[in-house]
Amino acid sequence: MNDKCNESLVEKRVRIALRRNFKEMPVDIMRGTVTTTNAAGVTISGRHFQEVMDTASGEYDQRPLSKMNKVFFIPFSSIKYLEVIMPGSKAANMADRIEKNAVLETPMKEFTYSPKLNKTRNADI
Repeated sequence: MNDKCNESLVEKRVRIALRRNFKEMPVDIMRGTVTTTNAAGVTISGRHFQEVMDTASGEYDQRPLSKMNKVFFIPFSSIKYLEVIMPGSKAANMADRIEKNAVLETPMKEFTYSPKLNKTRNADI
């Protein structure tokens, strides 16, 4: 991103979807206000959310991982997409609703690969 674009993000409310290395990894979303930007990434004051399936409705919803805002530095290489949330828009109304969601009790951990040993390999061990 160029410097002019970076400067225009400061003080904007944003939603940032982070890249995943495996499809089994949880969808991580950062929501907050951009405080600073530089050539490497953006710093936001906000909260970390994960997209989880609601067991009652079967729909996906975003849930925060903590109650408190924190300061996060997010490198541009980790960003899948960045959405600026305009005041009074449908996205702003949805963000207000999502930010009131209850904290996720058991956040999904990063995907870790553990190979399953087959019976013949177990017999050799």
